[in-house]
Amino acid sequence: MNSDFDFIKDKIDRSDIKAPDDMDKDYVMQTLEGVSPKPTALQPKPKRKTALIASIAAAFVLISALSMVLYAHFGSGKIDQLTLPGGLSLRQFSSHEEVKGAVKDLRERRSSMGINDYLDELGYYFPDLGNLGAVVEDDEEYAPIGDRKNYNGSDSASTGSSGGSSSSGGSSYSETYKQVAGVDEADIIKTDGKYIYCVDDRTAHRIKIFTAGGEEAALAAEIDVSAMQEATADEIDYDEYAAGNLDLSEIYVRNGRLIAVSSVYSSTGYTVASVYDVSDIDNITLMDVFTQSGSYSSSRMIGETLYTVSSFYPYSDDKMIPVCGSGASPDEIPADCIYAMCEPSSESFLVVSAYDTLDYSAQTESKAIFGGVDDIYCSENNLYIYTTEWHYDEDWFGKSTSSDVGSQLLKIDLTDGIGFSAYTKVEGRIYGQYALDEYDGNLRVATTSNINGEDVNNLFVFDADLDQIGSVTGFAEDESIKAVRYLGDTAYVITYVQTDPLFVIDLSEPTSPEILGEVEISGFSTMLIPIDDDTILGIGYGTSEDSGDVFIGGQTDGLKLALFDVSDKTAPKVMDTLVYDNCSSAVQSNPRALVVNPERGDFVIPLNYYHWEYDYIDYGTYDDAEYYDPYDEYEEMYGGMLNFTVKDGKLVEITRYSSELSDSVERCVYVGDTVYMTYYDGDEQLSIESVPYQ
Repeated sequence: MNSDFDFIKDKIDRSDIKAPDDMDKDYVMQTLEGVSPKPTALQPKPKRKTALIASIAAAFVLISALSMVLYAHFGSGKIDQLTLPGGLSLRQFSSHEEVKGAVKDLRERRSSMGINDYLDELGYYFPDLGNLGAVVEDDEEYAPIGDRKNYNGSDSASTGSSGGSSSSGGSSYSETYKQVAGVDEADIIKTDGKYIYCVDDRTAHRIKIFTAGGEEAALAAEIDVSAMQEATADEIDYDEYAAGNLDLSEIYVRNGRLIAVSSVYSSTGYTVASVYDVSDIDNITLMDVFTQSGSYSSSRMIGETLYTVSSFYPYSDDKMIPVCGSGASPDEIPADCIYAMCEPSSESFLVVSAYDTLDYSAQTESKAIFGGVDDIYCSENNLYIYTTEWHYDEDWFGKSTSSDVGSQLLKIDLTDGIGFSAYTKVEGRIYGQYALDEYDGNLRVATTSNINGEDVNNLFVFDADLDQIGSVTGFAEDESIKAVRYLGDTAYVITYVQTDPLFVIDLSEPTSPEILGEVEISGFSTMLIPIDDDTILGIGYGTSEDSGDVFIGGQTDGLKLALFDVSDKTAPKVMDTLVYDNCSSAVQSNPRALVVNPERGDFVIPLNYYHWEYDYIDYGTYDDAEYYDPYDEYEEMYGGMLNFTVKDGKLVEITRYSSELSDSVERCVYVGDTVYMTYYDGDEQLSIESVPYQ
């Protein structure tokens, strides 16, 4: 251990970096040995800890030392430092050799100092240690949330957009439901009004194209995304892209082109965007292939530009530099487009690229940074990447005032290429992309914190530099966020444990958000859809209470639609509900499964029915709840779709269709007067059934 410390100390001494006071050798060694060090004028007397806390403290000492080593690696003065609003300092490399050296240095120091043993020990408590930035010891770097209070009280230009319909030859057709107007989202099914393009999940590398003419949907063509060596573009020859290594994720369809986004699993892993000309369905041509390092995380499309986000871990020493570009030989990302945080906790890279899907000769821009990604939110001008990190404070086993989970936000400016523009940390976990919203230059973020084992919820407002300017915190104690929707200067938040409270939060004064009112309903919504200024539709889960069954714990049961009257924001009301027992829908977990027809003002969703035949066993009763055998099989299953609307304050079922061909419908689209449903038949072949759109 002493030799390791001497090595680190020598590295620091030979740099121009002044080591922090807590890097004193005796202090570190005594800490690692579990001995409380003698306090000095610069080092206050530490509180007593358990053996686990001593190990945690030792791990963080090592992480700090490790970051100093990397900092020393950059100490030549050749590396530029970029400090973003929010306090994140990035180190910009000047050569690929420096990138490789930093990665190797990080690996070797972690191994030689035995830090992996500490991280393995802490993995249970900190599962996301490898995410963006280092695990932190306290909550001071997080956006402050002010005094905690339990709340027991009584058209955005960039949000509130929906999938809609477009006209082509007088025939309307559905589009993918979008969070932000003008920002397209990839999906496993698309239609251009003439054909229906479907990702075949069972093969993971094929796209099936069906005709959308009338009630019969015939297979018109197939695309094997893995067969790149047989493509018309002869220069594209990727041996690695064998069918067994490629996982087709999602597609875009626009202006006679189909863009397929895939992950390729190899020694390093790639994200691949393949552009096909589908204007002549009998002569589909591969036009270009764009590749970037790392497994696919997410993407958006604005105009003709595709923005892709991936996570790259350089397993191989000869492939440490992330690549991007078109054709068979993507280029290494320039060194000055690769960054490192001053305290990275992993040698993995977050890679972001902008690719022109129309002008393939246009220069592609990519940037990489040591870090990871959970998901993204994208407006027309900015891309926000967020990731979760777990942390502790010194009151780990005592009464804490901070959350043991936080989120990091990195803002990327898309108005002129790709530019890191701001950074912040926020308390709590971001449940999904709909928890974020950009409005009037501000970013609103809803999170769920966990303090002393109890969930509480928050909503923060940040300015353009991601400086916190307002918050409302600590509401819905012991519940977690299930759905959020922002409509102009109002936020609607659903939380859930046993009941489903809808909170109405006033954001008209961004510096002083205020909860105006709430209403409770059984079950919970996972998606909120604006009907008009005064009405919100919730789609989610019912509970055993809705179905009339009696179960311990109030399990979720079936599909539930709820209509909320928010005309009086201080007193929202439940206007109507529809519950479909023993049913499920893809829309409960994926907003893109919702089909909206703005011309007709109605909705279409998949609706799958399942019925258990329980063999009740006489185990007695407990609080009037019967015990049953959970291993019995379904008695009956079938797939279908639900077409409904809102009329005169009521939820109105138009059509409920039950298929005789499938037991599970994956997705729905409409073209003209026909609804098309995708399913897998008995031979596991992707098929389409069509029904009249009445």
